[in-house]
Amino acid sequence: MAPIPEGEFLLPLFPLPNMVFFPNTRVPLHVFEQRYRQMITDALDTDQRVGIVLLRPGWEADYFGAPPIHLCGTVGTIEQAVPLEDGRFNILLHGDVRFRVVDEVSSIPYRTARVIAQPESHRTVDQAYAQREWLADLSRQYLRYLPEQSAVPEIDTVGLDALTNALIMSLNLEVEEKQRLLEIDDMISRAESVGNELTSRIESLRFLAPYRREGGDPAQN
Repeated sequence: MAPIPEGEFLLPLFPLPNMVFFPNTRVPLHVFEQRYRQMITDALDTDQRVGIVLLRPGWEADYFGAPPIHLCGTVGTIEQAVPLEDGRFNILLHGDVRFRVVDEVSSIPYRTARVIAQPESHRTVDQAYAQREWLADLSRQYLRYLPEQSAVPEIDTVGLDALTNALIMSLNLEVEEKQRLLEIDDMISRAESVGNELTSRIESLRFLAPYRREGGDPAQN
C-alpha cells in the first residue's frame, strides 16, 4: 500500500449521515447506491482508499446531490470487499489518518476532493502511557456496569490512539459530538474528553445500581 501523500491529494468522498469514522479503527459498510458502487470499484482498481466524512445537519434536503459536509474526515483503506450479485458491496474499512478537505473538484459520478492529511499530534511517551492506563481503567469500570455494551478488545492490547478512537466509535454518542472529538488535534486532549465522559457515566451508573438490583426507579422517590 502506497504511503499517504504529504501534500494535497485527490480523494473520493463517501459522505454518511450517521457515522463518524476514526483512525486506527475498522468498520464494515454495506454499499448500495450506484454512485458509491462505482466509487468502490474505482478505488479497488487504484489505491483502495476512500474518505469518510459526516454530512452536516439538513442534508436530507439534497441527499442525492452534494449537501454540505464537515471538512474533517478519515481516510479509509478497503481491507476486504465482497461484491454481491446485484452490484452492491460489503466492505471492511481500516481508518488510516484524518484529512481536511481543501476543496471539492467533482461531484460526478461521485464526490471527489483535494484533501490534506492531518495526523493527530502527540505529547511525551510518559503522558501517553499514563493517559492510556487511566482510560483503560475507566473503560473496564464502565463495561462492568453495562454487560450489554459491545466488547472493546482494544482495552488490553493497543496504544492510546487506537483505544481512544475505538471507545468513541463504540460509545452511544451523538454524531455531532463524535465529529467534535474527531476534530481535536491533540490525542491526549481527545482521550481526556472521552475519559471525562466515561467518568460521568460511571458516576450515574453507580448511583443507579442499587435501584436496578432492587427493581426500583429513583425517579419515583
